[in-house]
Amino acid sequence: MAVNLLKTVELVFHRPNVSHDLSPLAMSNVSRVDSAKLLGVHFRHDLNFSQHVESDVAICNQRLLLAQLKKQGLGVSTIDYIFNAIVLNKIVYALLVHFGYLTESQKQMLQRVLIRANRRGFTPYYHDLDTLAESAQHDLFRHSRHSAHCLNHFNHLYRPTTKLKPPGALRLRPRGNDFELPTVKFEFNKQNFIVRSLFQYV
Repeated sequence: MAVNLLKTVELVFHRPNVSHDLSPLAMSNVSRVDSAKLLGVHFRHDLNFSQHVESDVAICNQRLLLAQLKKQGLGVSTIDYIFNAIVLNKIVYALLVHFGYLTESQKQMLQRVLIRANRRGFTPYYHDLDTLAESAQHDLFRHSRHSAHCLNHFNHLYRPTTKLKPPGALRLRPRGNDFELPTVKFEFNKQNFIVRSLFQYV
């Protein structure tokens, strides 16, 4: 596969207190950056998604203003359909990628957009950000349990376990999933989608 180096950047994820001496050597002809946009999501080297949240909020506010101009003469269901298409879908897009890393203030910024839309009549429903993330996480993890899903081949830590219980072992309640639970040392690492799902739906 040919790679266009003019459109290629290098982003190294690392903890804030890691010495630069431990960073990998820079790639030749490829600029190293602190943040980059990939498939519509703004990533930073420290997995702080403030830039992505601020961008989403700004875009959603602009679209709400545009929808306000087009609102006259439309029915409630039509307006709600437009809201779902241009605002709600923007917020929930790739939400599972960054939701676990969001601070409370960043979550409130997104929640205020949803509250404002409800108050201004763009949607008759109250959308809760935590509920949206929980529903999306449940649906995605449910699909990942299919044998053909890539999660089954991602890493030996996450493959379904086939261990047989020794004779006389206690019979525990059925688990929510058959994947092996990884050992996670740092609280920060517990926020990614796979680890959250494995422990939440155990």
